[in-house]
Amino acid sequence: MRKPSRITSGLTLFLIILNLFIPFIYATEWSPDTRLTWDESLDWAPSIAQSQDGRIWIVWHSFEIDSNPDILYKVYNGSSTFPWSPVKELTTNPGVDRTPSITTTADGDIWVVWSSNRTGNYKVYYKIHNGISWSPDTRLTADPSKDEFPSVMEDKDGDIWVVWSSNRNGKDQIYYQVYNGSSWQPCGQLTPGDESDWDPSIMQAQDGKIWLVWVRDEELFYKVFFKNMTDIVLGTPLTVDFNMDMHPSIMQAQDGKIWVTWDSIRPMGDLDNWDIYCKIYNGSWSEKRITSDPADDLMPAIMQATDGKIWIAWTSTRLDNFDIYYKTDSPPQHLHDVAIISNTHDPNVTVAYQGLNVSIEVVPQNQGVEDEFVQVICSAGSIPIGSQTVHLIAGQLIPQDFTWNTLNVTPGTYTIIANTSIIGETDTDPSDNTFFGGVIHVRIVGDADGSRFVNMDDLWFWIKNYGKAPEQWPPNVYPDFNHDGNVDLNDLWLWIENYGAKC
Repeated sequence: MRKPSRITSGLTLFLIILNLFIPFIYATEWSPDTRLTWDESLDWAPSIAQSQDGRIWIVWHSFEIDSNPDILYKVYNGSSTFPWSPVKELTTNPGVDRTPSITTTADGDIWVVWSSNRTGNYKVYYKIHNGISWSPDTRLTADPSKDEFPSVMEDKDGDIWVVWSSNRNGKDQIYYQVYNGSSWQPCGQLTPGDESDWDPSIMQAQDGKIWLVWVRDEELFYKVFFKNMTDIVLGTPLTVDFNMDMHPSIMQAQDGKIWVTWDSIRPMGDLDNWDIYCKIYNGSWSEKRITSDPADDLMPAIMQATDGKIWIAWTSTRLDNFDIYYKTDSPPQHLHDVAIISNTHDPNVTVAYQGLNVSIEVVPQNQGVEDEFVQVICSAGSIPIGSQTVHLIAGQLIPQDFTWNTLNVTPGTYTIIANTSIIGETDTDPSDNTFFGGVIHVRIVGDADGSRFVNMDDLWFWIKNYGKAPEQWPPNVYPDFNHDGNVDLNDLWLWIENYGAKC
């Protein structure tokens, strides 16, 4: 499997504030609800993805072929005459195949995972489309317990993640496995608490963090929970009212906003009907209702296509039967929008003695729907560091590397600033074009305490910290004058050479 380039910086974009729901304006106009399946059987649990050729794939499980559900799919090609392909059968096993999840990979493959009881108990299976044909059904899990509700995604390193719920410890918990391109890694557990957690959905955000949403059984109610993989917490409630909230699906849009959809019965509203809701994270969570039909709308799946349109597919009982429906939003046309989503330097470099080269990584992203030539400028306060031009297709982000040589820089405190603009166009949202990064203190070589004078005090700090690791140094003291990670005789010679220097 060909792997995309690795993005090494860690970004900090999403600060989750529990129970803070400040509305924000998101100009979304949805298309009418459109029926996709027309057979007389039950069609359940859709999942949706876009292949590299731009086509939209929707998979679901259905009783259309025989008395046991199989995985079916349709492909949208955008034609005005026949926009959708005929229904195609993905699985034909006589057992029950249900709750599929689909994703596409950087090398063009399409992965579908699902749960099947063909061995007598539900296990996770998968198959891969290589652009020409489908691989055989392949069993992933082998534990004797029940494995259900799988979700699949590819991360930025090209690894495939599959998460699912299993009762192997007596209660449903969320488990995962990762395929690194050659083999599956050992199974891991993501929700080790005592609660019953099931029906997960997984995605990786632009900052590299992997996000998980799932359903937690809280006896009288079901709630949607979420976490990202860097958190040590067991999960945070996304839905906090006393509702029945189930079947979540998560994705991140090109503009960086995180969307979570789910189905819900609201006790103060349509008590007997399920509807689709979503929450959108843009610094705080905002909730919207997606469907309001008197019938039941269940099991939503969400994704954004490369043209900026957001697709939501679900199952509904509108015609006295469960069928698959979908709708799309209508994003602004010719939207020109770029942003800086990260501006980082080596976190170990907080003090830079004159002459040190400081490496900086700036990550611009095209958050619009048009291809753009983007200028990226990096500076340390008012001191220019460099300017670069990069071509970004819609939704793309490409890290840009800068080097700041501090040789002739006046000692002081400098904030690393990154700015971006579109060449030849006006940015429709310039509010995120500037990103203030970390702070670097430039000092004279030998000035351990930052007094701007190399004197005997600095020698004393060198003596007291000789041989010590950085975490053992006093605050604001930096006796490693050559930045090699050690306080040793090499630093003493530099202090001697610069003794008496001041600014």
